[in-house]
Amino acid sequence: MSKKLEEIINNAETIQRSFTEPTTVTVTDKEKYLVHLPAEFDTAKIPYGKPLKELTAPQLEEALKTGKVNRMRVGPETLGFPFVVTWNPIIEGGEVVGLLITTTSTETIDRLRNMSRDLASTVDDMATSTEQIAEVSNVITERIQEISSDSETIIETIETAYEVIKAIQNIANQSNILGLNASIEAARAGEYGKGFSVVATEIRRLAEQSRNSSTNIIDYLENVNEAMNQNNISIQEIATTVSEHSANIQELHSSFSIITTAAEELMKAGRV
Repeated sequence: MSKKLEEIINNAETIQRSFTEPTTVTVTDKEKYLVHLPAEFDTAKIPYGKPLKELTAPQLEEALKTGKVNRMRVGPETLGFPFVVTWNPIIEGGEVVGLLITTTSTETIDRLRNMSRDLASTVDDMATSTEQIAEVSNVITERIQEISSDSETIIETIETAYEVIKAIQNIANQSNILGLNASIEAARAGEYGKGFSVVATEIRRLAEQSRNSSTNIIDYLENVNEAMNQNNISIQEIATTVSEHSANIQELHSSFSIITTAAEELMKAGRV
C-alpha cells in the first residue's frame, strides 16, 4: 500500500473531526474501498474491500483518471437533505494512488443562507419604507416652514394693524379734548352756543366710542399676536422634531444597508 494512502487511512477520523458540519469520510485505492466513516445522516454501509465498480460514479472515475478534484452539490430531493460530495485524488510520486471522498451535509448552511436571503429581502422592504417615510418627513418639514413663514407674515400684519389702531385711538383722544373745549366755549356763549354745544357733546361721545373700540381692538390684536407667537414657537419645535426624525430615519436606512451587505456576505460564505 502507498505510504501516503496509509497515512490518510490512519488519520481518517481526525480528518472527519476537522469538518464543522456532519461529514462522511471515505478512502479508496484505485480499485476498492478501504475506509468508510459514516456521519449521522449516512445510512450507507460500505465494507472494507468493496470494489469501486459496484458504487462507481463519473466524478470518481474522472478524479482517478485526471488527478483533479471533483465536487458535486446534491439537493434535498435525493436524500431529504442537501449535501456536497468531494472527490480528492491522493497523489504520490506523480500518480493517483487513491481517493479521499468527503460527503458533507449542507443543511445547516443552506438554512442559514435561506434565512440570510429572507433577512436581506425584509431589510430591503424596510429600507424602502424608511425612504418613503423620510420623503414624507421632508415634505412635512417644508410645509411647516411655509406655515411658519406665513405665521410671521401674519404677525407683521397684526403689528401694522396695531399701529394703525393706536393712531386712531390718539385721534379719538384728541377729538375728545376738542369736544370738551368746544363744550366749554359753548357754555360761555350762552344762548348762542346751544347748537354748538350739542355738536360738541356728540363729538365727545363719538370720540369716547372710538377710543373704547380702539382699546378693545388693541386688546384683541395683542391676544391674537400672542397666540400667533406661541403658535410660531410650536411650529418651530415641530419642524425641529421632524428634522431630527428625518435624520434618525437616514441613520436607520444606513443601518439597513449595513445589515443587507452583511446578509449578502453571509450568503456568499454559505456557498460551497
